[in-house]
Amino acid sequence: MTEKEIDQKAAIMIVIEHLGDVPAGTKCSAVFFDRERIRREQEFHAQLYSETGVHDPEVRRAMVAANVADEPYWLVSLKFSGGASGEITQLHRVDARTRKVLPEPAS
Repeated sequence: MTEKEIDQKAAIMIVIEHLGDVPAGTKCSAVFFDRERIRREQEFHAQLYSETGVHDPEVRRAMVAANVADEPYWLVSLKFSGGASGEITQLHRVDARTRKVLPEPAS
């Protein structure tokens, strides 16, 4: 980890500060996506799109780029108690270098 990159606890705290009001008892975790994990995620998405009928390589690359970050990031999971509906999970990505919450991927 370089001097600019953050650790798991810092990534979680960045998301909590970004959201503002996180209820006590919320379960928090974070997983680091390094370049190798990002490469595997990109391959997975490319294969998925190919299997669902996207055969044009340029279109497939654009779709992968719209849904998978290029730079290392932390994927932070917050699990809230949803009362009668059970747990509600929110996922947020935090850039490992800029310490900013990344926008949600295109749907």
